[in-house]
Amino acid sequence: MNAIAIEPQTNLYTRLMEAALGHYRAQLDAVNGQLRNIERAERMARRLRDIELDASAQAGDGYVPYLALRLPIDLLPLQRYVVTLAGNALERRLVANGQDAQGRDRYQILAIGEERTSLELVVEGI
Repeated sequence: MNAIAIEPQTNLYTRLMEAALGHYRAQLDAVNGQLRNIERAERMARRLRDIELDASAQAGDGYVPYLALRLPIDLLPLQRYVVTLAGNALERRLVANGQDAQGRDRYQILAIGEERTSLELVVEGI
């Protein structure tokens, strides 16, 4: 008896559905990743508020989260020390990252452990 290899034929509809499912999974993974980043930003903002800093989690274009740290104008000369304090409270290293289009100082909050992406801290004068 000869063994005949039978290969299943995939019809066009099935291939279309598999492609759509792959695209949907990729989008869902991206949304879940962004949700984890937003939750991490909110936890960090709470930690900064616990040490009496005026901080909140914000989202920029594409819902990319960042931390906004609001400092009174008279504390802006001490910004370097406040940012160091924030880094210590977050147990993260903060690296200066220039200024944004509005002239606010930006700092990269470096990721640690299993975190895949870094967040940003933006200092606003009030």
